[in-house]
Amino acid sequence: MKTLKLFLLCICVISISCKEEKPKKEIKSKVAVKHYICQNKCENSGSDSEDVCPTCNTAYLHNQAFHNDDFLKNGPLKVPDNTQTNTQNTTTPAPAQNASGVYHYTCTNGCVGGSGTAANCNSCGNPLAHNQAYHNN
Repeated sequence: MKTLKLFLLCICVISISCKEEKPKKEIKSKVAVKHYICQNKCENSGSDSEDVCPTCNTAYLHNQAFHNDDFLKNGPLKVPDNTQTNTQNTTTPAPAQNASGVYHYTCTNGCVGGSGTAANCNSCGNPLAHNQAYHNN
């Protein structure tokens, strides 16, 4: 009985110690970034040259991420929307005169008037100079 227990113990030790440990493979997902991508985000679309999407026949858009080394460090790629953006300057310029009637830019020759931007004088054509008095009120 004692030999049987010893024999079973040896078998258990051998079976446990003989297990081959497989090396863990590092899974690296390699994502191919296309130079041109479909604006409709069609699956399996994109190309390395300007072309049209075979799924929706829309012209490909240039993908700026193609030129970035760390293109996925900030999350998934963002495809631009198909909407037109307003490219006009939406900031309103400062008024030509303040509440006291002082011009923002005045002529260095002393011509009457002025402007709200650094431009040329309407009377003599010389460049207008910034008037600090405009900000003092």
